[in-house]
Amino acid sequence: MRRSRTRRAAATYVLLQVTAAALALWLTEQFQVAKLSATLVALVPTVPAAYLAWAAYRDDRREAAADPDVRATALANSVAAAETLQRAQLIGPGAHRIDLTFAHRTEPANNATGAAPHGRLTDIVAYYQDLHPARLVITGEPGAGKTLLALDLLLGLLSHPHRTQADPVPIRLSLAGWDTDRPLTDWLADQLHQNFRDHGLSLADAAVLVEQHRILPVLDGLDEMDTDATPAGRRRAARALQQLNAYQDPTGSAPVILTCRTTQYEQLAALDVRMREAARIEINPVTPAEAAAYLTARSTRPDRWRPVLDTLTTAPTGTLASALRTPWRLNLAATAYEERHPGTLAYLRDPADLLTLPSPGAVRDQLLALYLSAATSQHPTRPGGYRPDQAHRWLAALAAHLAAAPATTGSATDLVLHRLWPMAGARRVRTADTLVAVFLALALSALFLARFHIGFSPRQLTGAAAFTFLALWCVWQAGSPVVGDPRTLQLHRLRTPAGRHVIAKWLMSGLVSGLGLGLVLGLVAGLLFGFVVGPFVGFVVGPVAGFVVGPVAGLMLGLVAGLSAPLSDTPPTDPRYPIRDDLLFGLLLWMVVGLTAGLVFEFMVGPAAGLAAGPVDGILTGLLAGLVPGLYATTEAGRRYLVFLCCVRGRLPWRLGTFLHWAYGAGLLRISGVAYQFRHRELQDWLITHTAPEGLQA
Repeated sequence: MRRSRTRRAAATYVLLQVTAAALALWLTEQFQVAKLSATLVALVPTVPAAYLAWAAYRDDRREAAADPDVRATALANSVAAAETLQRAQLIGPGAHRIDLTFAHRTEPANNATGAAPHGRLTDIVAYYQDLHPARLVITGEPGAGKTLLALDLLLGLLSHPHRTQADPVPIRLSLAGWDTDRPLTDWLADQLHQNFRDHGLSLADAAVLVEQHRILPVLDGLDEMDTDATPAGRRRAARALQQLNAYQDPTGSAPVILTCRTTQYEQLAALDVRMREAARIEINPVTPAEAAAYLTARSTRPDRWRPVLDTLTTAPTGTLASALRTPWRLNLAATAYEERHPGTLAYLRDPADLLTLPSPGAVRDQLLALYLSAATSQHPTRPGGYRPDQAHRWLAALAAHLAAAPATTGSATDLVLHRLWPMAGARRVRTADTLVAVFLALALSALFLARFHIGFSPRQLTGAAAFTFLALWCVWQAGSPVVGDPRTLQLHRLRTPAGRHVIAKWLMSGLVSGLGLGLVLGLVAGLLFGFVVGPFVGFVVGPVAGFVVGPVAGLMLGLVAGLSAPLSDTPPTDPRYPIRDDLLFGLLLWMVVGLTAGLVFEFMVGPAAGLAAGPVDGILTGLLAGLVPGLYATTEAGRRYLVFLCCVRGRLPWRLGTFLHWAYGAGLLRISGVAYQFRHRELQDWLITHTAPEGLQA
């Protein structure tokens, strides 16, 4: 491998050296009297040496890649910190939780060995470690605590006193966005990289960890991959199980932890589609005694809950007990009926009102409606940030979008900011984006035309053709139905030697590439314009201008590549950062490049061609010339998001990212990677049919 890399580097060096020598000789013969040309001649032969230095540095960095054990240890620390926060949010205030019980459900065949008939939340780690192979399916009804059980297992494995460095790192991933046409291992590596590249995990590192089975997939939400209307033969969940059954390690079936609602899993099992060589457990409903103990622990004055507690005890199969049989519903009840008036601290509601509701469905609707209001007013940092009716309408609109989203995005749970734009109507947003592109192109053309006399000289026709091409390219980009992922900053790389090495590598690459490309484009521009504005401008100033602008553009692009990645100093990753940094850094990059080009035109190309009109015009023209390609080349995700916000005014807040993060802090949403998700699927489904906060008991 090393020999082949050395041969490639040597061959490239020889080719560049010969080309550079020929170019230097040609320039010397053509422009011996030009000082700028002499400088160019002196600098051109340094390109091969620069490439050789960069190639050696690149190969050295590749060979010095971190050991997989080091990567796995760092990843385990990041996972533990992030998932501890997620579990704290799921449990709610006071960290009270129910010691859930579960039962083993034996399948007709292909069961893992070592599964005990029954188990508890507090013993889940030991239960899992007794399985052979270590493949577990956690099922239960909606709100039963499947995710919480998986989180406790994940954190328990990471903190187990007998854990060794060779043990795989459990990683919780949402199955909702998996395109099952992709192989499982490729998807795992990509998700691992996407979720933890802000901690220095490259895609190559992630692929190595997956290939060496250093990752224990904890796959959450098999039931969220399809809707109830999806035909059995087209269900992604079925294809996912087929891939999980083929997932092998050197000992046989590879370890996996999977969560799914009981009904959906049994529907798949009825078609003989289930996870093989696995133990399936089903979480038991919360008993009336457990519910009473939980509500007592969550309340400040337990006597207020006495009618509810007595009813749970005396009517264990009644309406109230049936409605409060899951941890999720009990959390809703405690949050809603423990809310106080901010001024008087008086309780706003009496828990005894629950006894008047006629059915479990009515209890559910009442609790969900009151939960939205209570969570809004009890926000830990901004209790008055948004009114409950505003939050209800906006969240209902987002839930309705997710209900229609699987047909286009494949995910019915993920709210990713730069992928929300079809919500306002895909054609409408693309049309608005195109109109903005036309306006900016016309503004740039008008600024240039204002500097020159209108006519039909070859020079003017050439300039008009260039601007026409730019306008058409921007319009074509604006109307594209596909928007790439945003590029974001990773500023903490500047604080570490390894991060600075990465940035230095990209700066060197950008400088060399920019220098070579600038010289080539300068020569091409010289050939095109030499016959219009004269040979000196065309064949001397053109390459020199490329020599100045090319390295600047290359350095800026190298800086973008060195610093671009989702940024998160504290996990979990803030889903707002990608859009923010995409706009900020992308526009800044191109405006610097445009400013440099404008100054070069004003002080070098313009005077030589007799077109100078003052530095202010050059600066303004350069900034606008950088803004347009910046918006339509490197910030397409951020630009499309801004256009979407303009098109969706009235249905969603202007500062949508701020609102979603506020809702996350209020406990209405959760974070999964770079996506927001509703705290619970029941809340999301309920909002689809209850779009306005009215008609419910206060």
